[in-house]
Amino acid sequence: MTTVTQAEKLVKQRFEALFLDAKSAQQTLSGEGKPAQNVVELEQSKTARSLLRVEKQAIREKDLNTKSDLSFLENISEQIDTEVAKRLEESVKDTEHLYSKIIGIDPALPKLLDLVGVKAATISKIEPLAGELPWFFNDLMRFVNQPKYRRFDNNGKAIIVETMRVGLSFFGLENLIIILTSLAFKRSLPQITDPYPQIKLRIWEEALATAISCKQIASLVGVNQNHAFCLGMLQTMGKIVVSKLYFRLFENVLREALRETQLAQKHEEHSALTRITPSGPFLNQLIDKHALTVSANLIEKMAMQRVFIANAMFEIANNESQVELSPLALVLKQGKAYAQYRMLKGHRLIDLQQSKDFLRTIRMPKGSLELLKITDMRSLDAIMRND
Repeated sequence: MTTVTQAEKLVKQRFEALFLDAKSAQQTLSGEGKPAQNVVELEQSKTARSLLRVEKQAIREKDLNTKSDLSFLENISEQIDTEVAKRLEESVKDTEHLYSKIIGIDPALPKLLDLVGVKAATISKIEPLAGELPWFFNDLMRFVNQPKYRRFDNNGKAIIVETMRVGLSFFGLENLIIILTSLAFKRSLPQITDPYPQIKLRIWEEALATAISCKQIASLVGVNQNHAFCLGMLQTMGKIVVSKLYFRLFENVLREALRETQLAQKHEEHSALTRITPSGPFLNQLIDKHALTVSANLIEKMAMQRVFIANAMFEIANNESQVELSPLALVLKQGKAYAQYRMLKGHRLIDLQQSKDFLRTIRMPKGSLELLKITDMRSLDAIMRND
């Protein structure tokens, strides 16, 4: 087990806030350390004149009524959360269901990742297996035909890639595992996460930044860079699973509760239920509890024979101490932490001293901070090469 420092706690707290909503996280940060105003002071700040005694009393009474209403609402919300947590606890035990239905990993994907990771792999061997992924051709064509990758013939006319064979070789075989992992992962992102629409984007940003960080660190410590990239990205699958399950289960549980209270003519409870929305902080609690273990189980289920990442994922999921981690697991721990730091920095959610304190706790390998500082964490372009 590892102990958590104050710097790590701060990063975890702010990263969870960023996961839900960047603007709210920034507003919360700007209000840290400021004394809270009571309800009368807040109302007084809205007017230039002094409030009358009767006005102050009315404000206090209104505030008490509001607090009582909120307390009742919170109680109902907690009951919904408890039932959701209970059902989610059962759901994450069924790895086969998570694998095939929630994430939707195609049977051919692990085999293809194994194949493209072999030095002796050729396009002629890869192409038939790639064709077994029903989505891959269209996604690959969209990817390679992006304007930023466009090539031109001698007459200045854009060359459009139209075949699987050309698409597979477009960036070189050494980069195919990166492209394949990224395209497959992106397809699994949650689509509906209201009232937190940024979750899909945050998961992708975290997965990509972690994968890139892991690949760069691996290049300095003698760890397989492709394995590091795959692990850095796929370790986020658990967060996708928990997020998808939470929003689905919340809707199911809420719908059942509304029906029950309506039939029982519990008007007050029914009214409260109509005002309840998914809880971001509660989702973060569920992710913190389940996500890494779910990721480890899913990677193990992939049963890859040449992409050796399952054991390292279990080491991280089991929260083993840094001195006991294998080289690949240590790369993931450091890459994951650095990616979170860079995302917080990008959203101005961490200051210089806090950054120094945090980076000191993760004990990055020599030369890594200099390399990562000049690495773009938001694009595949910079890392689609093996040094």
